[in-house]
Amino acid sequence: MNTIYPFRREEPIGPYKWYENLGIGLNTQANSKTFFYEDTTTKATKQIADNFKWGAIHSVPITLSLPSLGPVQVTPNVSYREQWYQQKILRKWNTDKKRVDTLSLKEGFFAERDISFAVGATTRIFGMFTFSKKSKVQAIRHEIRPTIGFSYKPDINKNHYQYIQSDTAGRMQYYGQYANNLYPGFSKGKAGNINFGIDNIISMKVRNKKDTSAGAVKKIVLLDGFNISGSYNLLIDSFKMSNLSISARSNLFEKIQITASASMDPYQIDPATGRRIDKLVWGKRPFSLGRMTSGGISLQSSFNGGNNKSGGEDNLSIPKKRGVNLVDDFGNAMNDYEAETQYIRNNPGEFVDYNIPWDISFGYSLRYSNFLNANGSFSKSLSQDVNINASMNLTPKWKLGANGSYNISAKEIGMVSMFLSRDMHCWQMSVNISPVGKFRYFSINISPKSAILRDLKVNRTRSFMEL
Repeated sequence: MNTIYPFRREEPIGPYKWYENLGIGLNTQANSKTFFYEDTTTKATKQIADNFKWGAIHSVPITLSLPSLGPVQVTPNVSYREQWYQQKILRKWNTDKKRVDTLSLKEGFFAERDISFAVGATTRIFGMFTFSKKSKVQAIRHEIRPTIGFSYKPDINKNHYQYIQSDTAGRMQYYGQYANNLYPGFSKGKAGNINFGIDNIISMKVRNKKDTSAGAVKKIVLLDGFNISGSYNLLIDSFKMSNLSISARSNLFEKIQITASASMDPYQIDPATGRRIDKLVWGKRPFSLGRMTSGGISLQSSFNGGNNKSGGEDNLSIPKKRGVNLVDDFGNAMNDYEAETQYIRNNPGEFVDYNIPWDISFGYSLRYSNFLNANGSFSKSLSQDVNINASMNLTPKWKLGANGSYNISAKEIGMVSMFLSRDMHCWQMSVNISPVGKFRYFSINISPKSAILRDLKVNRTRSFMEL
């Protein structure tokens, strides 16, 4: 549902009052799924009924855009969420079998709710360094966007968790009663977070060589963003500081998109036990932002062409313009159509349509993780992947495409898939196939284009998986 503004006048005169910008929205998402196996003795209808799962999510965001307080923009909001489930699970520790067993599984309708409040403030700070008028680089500008806010979430779902023994060592753990549903349950615990972040954008102005007019300049963005953000929870006893999230974005030569991200743990590690202790690394020397728990970098580039219509000479006049002999092998005169056909047959390479729309993209990604295990050891991993996606329009109605990936670290091919689609006016058909990889499939889908009728479709799928 689109956002509604209940306090706005039907026929406003002048700008809206601040309270008239109070907006209320409603977002609903419902989902269901089931499956069955053909090679079992159990009837398919019984399998479909037994394996049927459903769930729904509702959210009501309430926002208010307040007038700017000078250079500072303040935005409060309230978020109410509700989820519907079909199962409720109660567990207990089985002393004889030494494991966590299911005590009861109830089927029915269950609902869970969550609410949070937040207010944030942001502003923009500019700094500029100018060069001489004769310099190729005219100026470099640095834009800083600091943000700060406070959010509060009460613990209204604490009764939906069980705190029971989880292993033979006597460790205790929380288990959610709605964890095995289509949508997981809300997290437990209350939070009162101070959220903070800072984003940086760097750009420069250079002389535009393509524009000879006086004072013509061109803006080049050197850094689309360099962001550091985190939060501090006032309502917990220890480890109040969250991990720091760091990200950077840039567009090299306006062709290569580069993104990088990292998550930094700000707490120290006890060298004797290998466990985290409630002391920040920022107090140590030399200074460090923390231990990198995960990070990655990706490069993406794409090319396309063939969108311009051919503006060449008239095909019927080609034989005449190129001095082709307009007689056949027997000396009989040929008309324009016969001459054109004969010329195309003798010179097929000159009639390849290079204006067919096409696009191709390449990507590379590197991911790193360094997680702390429960026993105090670290699990480190490094993976690299390359991928390629390509598509082309065979005709205005037919489109062919393929995509694939290769894991450099594991030295194995990832999923490779191809598709062929047909535009059938109000309907569309697609054939998809993945012939190699661990997950292989083949599918044919015919569906209407209208979003209202998107569930009115015919689909046939066969999948295969290597164990």
